[in-house]
Amino acid sequence: MPLLTEPNLSGRGKREDLMDMIALVDAKDTPFTSMARKGSKPGNMFFRWQADQNPGPTIGGVIDGTDVSSYSNFVVGYRKELANYAQVFRQTVRVSKLTQDIADVAGVRDELSDNIAKGIIAIKRSMEATFTSDQYGQADNQTTNAYLTAGVQAWIGGNDIGTTLPIGNTTTSPSFITPAASIVSGASASALTDATVQGVLKSIYDQTGKYKSFDAIVGTDLKRAFTSLLGTTALTTTTTAGVTGAGATKVQTFQRDAAADTFIQSVDVFQGDFGTVRLHPTTFLGTVRSGTPPVNTTVYSQKTAYGLVLDMDLIEVRYGGNVANVTALPDYGGGPARLIEAVAGLVVGNPLGLGKFTYDAA
Repeated sequence: MPLLTEPNLSGRGKREDLMDMIALVDAKDTPFTSMARKGSKPGNMFFRWQADQNPGPTIGGVIDGTDVSSYSNFVVGYRKELANYAQVFRQTVRVSKLTQDIADVAGVRDELSDNIAKGIIAIKRSMEATFTSDQYGQADNQTTNAYLTAGVQAWIGGNDIGTTLPIGNTTTSPSFITPAASIVSGASASALTDATVQGVLKSIYDQTGKYKSFDAIVGTDLKRAFTSLLGTTALTTTTTAGVTGAGATKVQTFQRDAAADTFIQSVDVFQGDFGTVRLHPTTFLGTVRSGTPPVNTTVYSQKTAYGLVLDMDLIEVRYGGNVANVTALPDYGGGPARLIEAVAGLVVGNPLGLGKFTYDAA
């Protein structure tokens, strides 16, 4: 019998069959940064823009033959300057000389290039989480504080943040604080109803007077709550009202053709009386504030029952040069290194035209 048969090769120079591939399942979308308009390069880390309002109707007439005795100023009391900071996003990568020049890793042709590609993805994800968060704007003090851009959640809200943050968005006249009716909060997203969504759209319409198509960045649990609007589940009772009896029967109603051979249970677009909302699920929607009064922290908390109702015409991201600039760092013997850096700041044109959902849980 030959000595070098397949079972006898173990431990005698036999090479394993390692496929030339790496399986990657983490390919999460970043809908906010993908949809936001790319604005002009900011001229400074602190940049400003103007928000404006139109006057309301005037009732009454003019007496014939009378001269003008008063004038209106549709700038003072209507127009206001808003502002934000840009923020530096950074990732650094390094691989050893042996890893780069000698090691032959399955599925990767160049370890340094692979690290750079993942670093760029990390930058974009960091931007997504920052822009959709409740982070306050902050100036760099050269010691402990870095430049921070105010996230969109901080712009959509009441004045629980004092008179200066987010930078420029105060209650002083004219106020561009998002109305309370445009913000939904509660203990559970399971309480979501079509009337709730209609109420948010109505509140936004009361501010803008326009039937719009909105893009909603929603957490996964809030997306499920929208889908639950398709059907209702109820328990019939056999005792007093509101008390389920022992013989209760579960009744579930679906809004679909009973003869359909495909079960479709998904809501991607909500069309209401005052607008249409396209739903974009995300895993990067969360908060970075805590305490009373709330302050920025370094702890990020994902909020799967949150949602942002956005008019993307009012949203802009201003990049300082390249979206992600890659710079070679000196190699002092440890191996080649790269700096991946981007500068970007968020513009929320007018917070009156936006809304949000802030449920505590699913």
